[in-house]
Amino acid sequence: MGMLEYCGFVSTLLFVILVPRQCVGNFDGCMHISGRLVCEYHLEFADAYTMTYENDRVVADCTKPDGSRLENGCVACKLTEGGNCGGNDSVASIPFESINTGDGIFRRIVTVNGSLVGPILRGKVGAQMVIHVTNHLYDSPLTIHWHGQFQYLTPFMDGVPMITQCPIEKGQTFTYRFKADPAGTFWYHAHTAGKRSDGGLGALIIHEDNEPNAVEYNHRPDLGFAATLRGPPPHDKHVVTLLDWQHEHMSNVWLQQNGGSWFWPNNPAFPTTDDRFSLSFGPDGVAVAGIPYVSALINGRGRFENPLWYQDAPEENNKVPYERFYVDQTHKNIMPQKYRFRIIGAQLQFALRFSVDAHLMTIIASDGFDMVPIRDVESLIVNPGERYDVVIHADNPLDRQAYWIRAAPHISDPGYDTGNYSLQEGKALLIYGDETSPYIYPEDVPEVPRPCVQNPNIKCVIVNCNYNILPPSYNARCINPGEFRNRMGAVQVPGVREPRIERSENLWMNFAFQTGGPGVNGISFREPTSPPLSQPDLLPGSITECPATCRDSDNLGGCKCTGTVNLNYNRPYQFVFTNVGAGGANTGAPHPVHMHGHSFYVLKVAYPEQSRDGLFNKVHPDICCPCPDDESQCCTTIDDSNRHLTTSTGGVVLCNNPRFVNRRWNRDPNRIQGLELNHPLQKDTIIVPAGGYTVVRIMANNPGWWLVHCHIEMHATGGMAFVMNEAAREQEQLHKPRGFTTCSNFESSAQDYYDAMDVTIRGSDGRDRS
Repeated sequence: MGMLEYCGFVSTLLFVILVPRQCVGNFDGCMHISGRLVCEYHLEFADAYTMTYENDRVVADCTKPDGSRLENGCVACKLTEGGNCGGNDSVASIPFESINTGDGIFRRIVTVNGSLVGPILRGKVGAQMVIHVTNHLYDSPLTIHWHGQFQYLTPFMDGVPMITQCPIEKGQTFTYRFKADPAGTFWYHAHTAGKRSDGGLGALIIHEDNEPNAVEYNHRPDLGFAATLRGPPPHDKHVVTLLDWQHEHMSNVWLQQNGGSWFWPNNPAFPTTDDRFSLSFGPDGVAVAGIPYVSALINGRGRFENPLWYQDAPEENNKVPYERFYVDQTHKNIMPQKYRFRIIGAQLQFALRFSVDAHLMTIIASDGFDMVPIRDVESLIVNPGERYDVVIHADNPLDRQAYWIRAAPHISDPGYDTGNYSLQEGKALLIYGDETSPYIYPEDVPEVPRPCVQNPNIKCVIVNCNYNILPPSYNARCINPGEFRNRMGAVQVPGVREPRIERSENLWMNFAFQTGGPGVNGISFREPTSPPLSQPDLLPGSITECPATCRDSDNLGGCKCTGTVNLNYNRPYQFVFTNVGAGGANTGAPHPVHMHGHSFYVLKVAYPEQSRDGLFNKVHPDICCPCPDDESQCCTTIDDSNRHLTTSTGGVVLCNNPRFVNRRWNRDPNRIQGLELNHPLQKDTIIVPAGGYTVVRIMANNPGWWLVHCHIEMHATGGMAFVMNEAAREQEQLHKPRGFTTCSNFESSAQDYYDAMDVTIRGSDGRDRS
């Protein structure tokens, strides 16, 4: 195998043991083997509970027996030992670094190597990543997706159950092996049965020697990758994983929304219709969720202070710690220091507004790709699946030791009575100092109002809004993803020059809720019974084919089948993602759409028409939803001029076959007005606004089966997805790993039964069964 040159503290051949906290993530798993960098890790997924230690429930204790505060912060105490151990020499106290707290509420979770939010995995672009995943979950199979990694030549490692692989069953280990590409901020997460939203996830950071945006922060290009193998550079160590948080296991949340029981805040024993949760709405008046918002976590930690849903947790009884991020104001007489924060949107459902009190940010990258920096940003909207890299200047503007980091739900109407409480924010602390500095209690850190709230003459800059106009009360302006530009300059967008994109390669995908549930173009996705990538010999029988009638304008029942788009090798394809029609627009929700196997060029993001108050008015006028009774006419917005053309569907317009109103745009995809064809940014997850559309483009040069889906857990699980069968002929040239697992339906025949009954079992002595 060649000489081993170890680059870190621990050989990757040894099992890595981690305490239940998200670690910064060293390069302990990386070594050079015959001159090639290999980064190897072990991940074990298991069930656990928050607020427990050694099978005992724990509570926070922050005071000594005399009532004074503990100098080094709160500790965890076992309830079986009285729950009062702070400063008590006769009762053992437990550091909270050893506790999976969540938001302080006891609930079932998924851990990775014992931690709620798993360890940070780091590698270098081009390295061979080797990750051994073992499933110890009590009642669920498992696959792991490496979100944002291209998986070129290794599509079998993409981690999508029944598309690229068979699920990992309980007790089994599956070794993922792929090339780290591209560089940037990524993450890994379970792709089965809501396990990522129970905690089965972690960060995947792929470094490179030459950082295009290094000038924006205190990067040390002289160090290079090899010199930093004992840990990331000090100004590039902060990883922020955002997660909205329920107090129920995801299987229960799913059943409550889809099994007929719905949600009842405070869980009354005998609920009435008036008690039932209704939809949550965003600032534009569009529904954003069919489940209640409860709280949010940053790196697996938060503090639930609002006794709203299921369990009471008064503030005085919940003192679990927040995550802390340490910065220095000066270093070697350089002031202020500039730190890179890598933000990962791992949410189940809700977009979160990220900000740091009294500090402005510079946005330098999204989904792994460097962008022209956006400066003086007050806050950033992070949707599920997205990642953003931001720079924070440690200039300590108010001369304090600590400031609040916030992840606030972007909701105007939560759908239930909050009483005297505001919606629960996710919080963490930005600390000027280090782990050895005197402990700062969260209660001593004052709130700092947003600058646009303090001063009506200052407008806050918010990046990545899900709408074009905010209500006047926000006193803010939006910079939307269609305005992001590539840092590297002009790029050659596929299809602009030869080979030019053709009309047939402009593909429309409408993400909406219809009578059949969440779907795309009226099709609710149904998984194959065998992975078509690894078991093509079972095609087409392993998939549920979609009849041509699925996309008919009068197909009110929708379809449940394996929605598939076939792409030819080395051809450009443009996708127009829409969010219109029945179950879309103001009757739907914004959808963050994630594409596996690719980073697409974002050419345009178009928003619906809004009122001056920022409320949804009507669908963007570019879009034509064909009328059910005359598809040559548009029924995007129903009025007296076209209502008679919806008689067959009772006034319902599904929009399973949308098109542009402008016929020239339909004939030539390059002629669509407003396309950014010179400096577009590449992303793998993009918002599709309610009532709007998003245009993205790829080159089909990565053979495989790639899932495209809304990254809101409830929507994807319900069927808001389709799969790209890319370069079917060229897939035959791929090398499938030897001994790759197989799975399929099985039906025992009557003849098998009769043959089994005809067998006579004889022992080694020749005697039959006695």
